[in-house]
Amino acid sequence: MEDRRRYCGGRTMRLFDYIAGFSRYDQELDPRLLSLTLESQRVRVHQSHKALWLVLGAGLVYLYGLWDEVPPALLSAWIGLIILFAVLRVIVCRRVESKLPNASVPTLYHNEAMLYVTSLASTLAVGSGFWWVGLYGPDRADFAVIMLSLIYAIGTTINSSIHIRGFSWMLIANLGQALIFLLFFAEPVALESAAAMLAILILLIEFGRRNADVFAESIRIRDENREQNAKLEKDKIIIEKALNLARKANEEKNRFMAAASHDLRQPLHAMTLFLGSLRHISTDDRMIELVDKIDETSTLLHEQFNSLLDLSKFDAGVVAADLSDFRLDVLLKNIVDAARHEAQPKNLAIHLYATPVTVRSDMLLMERLLRNLVMNAVRYTDRGSVSIQTRRLRQGLSVSIIDTGVGIAPEDQEKIFQDYYQVSNKARTKGKGSGLGLAIVKRIGALLDLKISLKSEVGVGSHFTVLIPARSVQETEEPELAGKLDVLDDTRLRDRDILIVDDDASILDAMAVLLQTWGCHTIRASSPDQVDRLMSHGEPFDLVLLDDMLDDRLSGLDIANKLAAIMPRRRIIMATGNANSARITEIRNAGFKVLIKPVEYTVLLKNLLEALED
Repeated sequence: MEDRRRYCGGRTMRLFDYIAGFSRYDQELDPRLLSLTLESQRVRVHQSHKALWLVLGAGLVYLYGLWDEVPPALLSAWIGLIILFAVLRVIVCRRVESKLPNASVPTLYHNEAMLYVTSLASTLAVGSGFWWVGLYGPDRADFAVIMLSLIYAIGTTINSSIHIRGFSWMLIANLGQALIFLLFFAEPVALESAAAMLAILILLIEFGRRNADVFAESIRIRDENREQNAKLEKDKIIIEKALNLARKANEEKNRFMAAASHDLRQPLHAMTLFLGSLRHISTDDRMIELVDKIDETSTLLHEQFNSLLDLSKFDAGVVAADLSDFRLDVLLKNIVDAARHEAQPKNLAIHLYATPVTVRSDMLLMERLLRNLVMNAVRYTDRGSVSIQTRRLRQGLSVSIIDTGVGIAPEDQEKIFQDYYQVSNKARTKGKGSGLGLAIVKRIGALLDLKISLKSEVGVGSHFTVLIPARSVQETEEPELAGKLDVLDDTRLRDRDILIVDDDASILDAMAVLLQTWGCHTIRASSPDQVDRLMSHGEPFDLVLLDDMLDDRLSGLDIANKLAAIMPRRRIIMATGNANSARITEIRNAGFKVLIKPVEYTVLLKNLLEALED
């Protein structure tokens, strides 16, 4: 007897193992099977709550409709049995639902067994209506039981077929009773109805299989999407961290480049100012000659420093275009005026053919690019001329720099844009530059979306063309800006009170000495606090020369805005060793003139005289 009990118990466990799809003794489930089981139980539990109200409603309708045609006790027993198992299933479903969030493998197994047993009991109760009602009622009662059985079979298919194991037995427990009743107990035998019932049973079983496959596939896709989303979220976090690190590194690079630019330009700026003072007071020819040579060396050092610093900025990726509208023809005129000084000893003619035109680009970078091309043309041309001309094309505006210099061989025309490469300067003659000018031109052209082309022939000359895109060009009929001084008359500065603000003592000394050689009275300040004290005492200033990089509390621009409350903005001239185009644009937009250190004494004088103009 004990062996028979064990045998039956073992078979029952194997049956439930088959229905659940796993054993209650499994330590863990395959992730896909676990996800499918959890979701299947969650869906069946959710739908069972709704089914209870449908069962109650149908029971009341059947009690009312068949009360007079079927023995009331049998009808009540059948409907009561259906409602009892429906309520029992809802109670089971609520217990299952409460255990789902942290369900273990044995819990899931137990859930599956309870859901299956209650579903099977409910279908048996519905099908038993043929024995409670069908045997004792008229044909109308048989039809009512058949309809309820079919409706319940469809509901079972929708609710339970997502867990396909054991689903067929639930349909057979319901519709199988209908088949037996129609074939053996109906009078007359309803063979056609039995065949139709069998066909419906087969169709519902097939539909259940397909429904289970679709459900399993949807869960698989959902889980894969979740995995992908989780992976993307992790990747997003990694990318955000990398971007933050890159952003911080970029900020550090910007701070370093600004500090390095400022600190390295300061002594150059002081030396340039001292040279200007020395030139002004020198009367001996030999002394003037030495000053000229020192000035020439200083200028070369200035150019090479700017080239190296600019190149390092481009390679570090800290240069960004700061777009603004400016007159290209005026920019070219300023470049040509500066180039004539270098062309004069060689008797080179420089021609400029430029119509008034406004472009939208980065003015500082555009000026650097065109200046490099023009100065290269002057340095490598010993006789003849250099021409700069603009021309409107369908694609935009072309700026051509044409010289009658040494020319460039075809094999060298690509190499000249490399760092430190020079065609006709193998001995590194200092007058020919550092070999970085065209390398910077190439980088600026890429940044500003300019197309740079070259045509050249050895012994004939070179023709560089810079094409500015049409979207950046607009016509202008404004006259050329006035106010350019051909003769620099320093006597206009005599007896002027000029405030010098800089935190570098050597700059203060050099600037004061130079201004005093022009007959100015100088007032010095090395901090924002000293400026505040001078302003509180009501000190009058004709002009202010102000460094932008002072301390961490207030910048030169902050002080300039304070000073603008007591004097015209045009009489406040700012100087900075930070050549960042965004900062320079910010200062200019505030209405102040800004000079980039080191400042040539002639440039300083010219700007001081312009600031005094009404």
